[in-house]
Amino acid sequence: MAGTTVAERTHECRVPAGTMLFRQDDPGDEMFVIARGRVRLTITCEGHERELAVLQAGDFFGELSLLSGARRTATAVAVDDCDLLTIRRDVFAMMMQDDLEAVFRIMDGLGQRLSQTDREVRQLAHALGRVRMVADLLRRCLPANGYPSAALDLGELAREGAGVLRDGRWWVESREQTERLVELLARYAG
Repeated sequence: MAGTTVAERTHECRVPAGTMLFRQDDPGDEMFVIARGRVRLTITCEGHERELAVLQAGDFFGELSLLSGARRTATAVAVDDCDLLTIRRDVFAMMMQDDLEAVFRIMDGLGQRLSQTDREVRQLAHALGRVRMVADLLRRCLPANGYPSAALDLGELAREGAGVLRDGRWWVESREQTERLVELLARYAG
């Protein structure tokens, strides 16, 4: 295909809202640039789906499979009717060699996504630390025979500010309630 331009080797496609463009773990041979509409990216882990982003006109996605050869890291679904520019692997390689502006735009997008991922990992690590602390406190409430040495009255926990009772369930809804729960568990374990 010598002598053809990138524009001649890409194609535009129209997809209706709700169209699944690819699934997490699918192999990937192309990336997409959104000309019109929005696309939702999600990941699923152990049956739980989480939204990563809702991309709009001018955004691109699917490039990680082209950069690394890895399978799709997310699922992409058209939120609206969309016009998408499809860029296949061979065209992507040509762009990376010939179009510095495209390279820098992709690098900028990847950098922003990596920064967001770093923030989320830090938040998860912080939450995991709190979960481990509470688990340790709960373990201390258990004597060697496995039966709790302290009965936890959910009404008392709610009255003490460690959650609320609503509709027959106990809810911990804020950082303050979580901190109060840890304090009370430490007291029970002491």
